[in-house]
Amino acid sequence: MSCIAFNRLAARGVLATALLLMGAASAGAQGAGDGYTAVVSSEIELSRNAAEIRLELADGRKVEFALRDGAAWMDDQRLGNAPRGERLDRAWRELLSRAMDATSDEIPALLVDWEAPDGEVGRRLDEALEELLVARAGATRETPQATVQDLSTSDTVARLHARIAELEARLAETRDRQVTVRVATPNGRRDAGGWWTNPIRRVVRGIADVLSILAVYAVLLGIGFAVVFFGRKYLEGVADTARHATLQSALVGLAGTFLILPAFILGAIALTISIVGIPLLIAWLPLFPVAVVVALLFGYLAVAHAAGEALAERRFYGGDLFKRANSYYYLLTGVGLLLALYIAANLVEMAGPWLGFISGLLMFLAVVLTWAAFTIGFGAVLLSRGGTRPKVTRPPEEPDIDVDSVLNEG
Repeated sequence: MSCIAFNRLAARGVLATALLLMGAASAGAQGAGDGYTAVVSSEIELSRNAAEIRLELADGRKVEFALRDGAAWMDDQRLGNAPRGERLDRAWRELLSRAMDATSDEIPALLVDWEAPDGEVGRRLDEALEELLVARAGATRETPQATVQDLSTSDTVARLHARIAELEARLAETRDRQVTVRVATPNGRRDAGGWWTNPIRRVVRGIADVLSILAVYAVLLGIGFAVVFFGRKYLEGVADTARHATLQSALVGLAGTFLILPAFILGAIALTISIVGIPLLIAWLPLFPVAVVVALLFGYLAVAHAAGEALAERRFYGGDLFKRANSYYYLLTGVGLLLALYIAANLVEMAGPWLGFISGLLMFLAVVLTWAAFTIGFGAVLLSRGGTRPKVTRPPEEPDIDVDSVLNEG
C-alpha cells in the first residue's frame, strides 16, 4: 500500500471518530436537558407584596409568573386568587428563593419539578410552568439523576434562604401593621384600645393618673409639714426671698443649675490634690448630690409656701381667717396650686380625643411651672443662704389690743 493511500485511510478514521464523539456529546447534552426548554436568563423579585420571576427562553419568548396583590398571574392573565401568607404563597416564595441560587440550566428542571399545594390556582400555575418549559418532543417530568445530585448539595442552603426571606417578610408586615395602628389612633399617648373602642379604659387610666398625683401631693405635704415643724424660720426666709426677689432668684437658680456639675468636679479635684482633703473626699462624693437634691426640694416647698401666702392675702386680706392662717395652711394651698395643672390635664384627657390639644397644652404648662418653681426656689436658697439671710425681712406681728379695756380705763 502506498503512503498516499495510507494517509487517506487515516484521515477517514479520524473523521469517523470525530463524528462519533460529536454524536455522543449531542446525545449526552440531550439527556442532560431531558427535554426542557432552555432558559437564557431569569430575573427574580421578592418583596412583601409580590413574588415574581421573569424568564427569557431560547426561542425568544419572555414570560412572567407572579403572585402579587393576592392573585396569581402569568403575564397579564389572572390565574386565580392567591392570598398573602397562604400555602401557595409560601411554597411559591420558597421556590423562587431556591431559584435564586440555581443556574440557568437548573431553573427549568427546578420549576417543572415543583409541586404546587392542593388547589385550583396552584394546579393552574403548575400546568402553566409545565406547558411552557417542557419540550414538545414529549419529555417526562422525572429530573435526571445528575440534576438531583446537584440540587441536593444546595437544597439545605436554599431552604435556609427561603426561611429567612419568609421571616423578614412577616416582620415587615407586622411592623407596617403596628405603624398603621399607631397612626390611626386618635391620641398618640394611648394604644389602639383607646376612647373609640373602650371609653371606660381611658377614664380608668385618667383616674389612676389623678390618684398618682394626689399621692405625690400627700408626700410633699408630709415633707413640708416636717420642715415647718423643725425649721419654720428658714423656710419662711427662703419663701420671702423667692416672693420679693423673684427675678433675681430665677437668674441665680438658672446659673446654679448649670454650675452644679462643674462645682462637683472641681471640688473633687481640689480635695484629691490636697493631702488634708483626701478624707473629706469620701464625704464630698455622696453628700454633694444629696445637698443639691435637698436644696431643690427645700426651694420648691418655699415657693409653694410663698404661693399659698400670696393666695391667702388676696382672699382673706385684713380678715380673721388670714390672721389665723399659718405655714401649714400656706403649704397646703401652695403645693395644690403647683400640682393643679397636672390634675386638670388628666381630667381633660378623660373627656376623649377631641380635647387632646388642650390636655397637651395643660401638661406642657404644668411642666414649665414645675421647672420654674424648682429654679426660683433653688436660687432663693442660694441667695438667702438657706433662709438664714432673707432678702426681705418679715415684719413683726402686731399684738392684739383690747380697745374696750383702753376706753374703760380712760
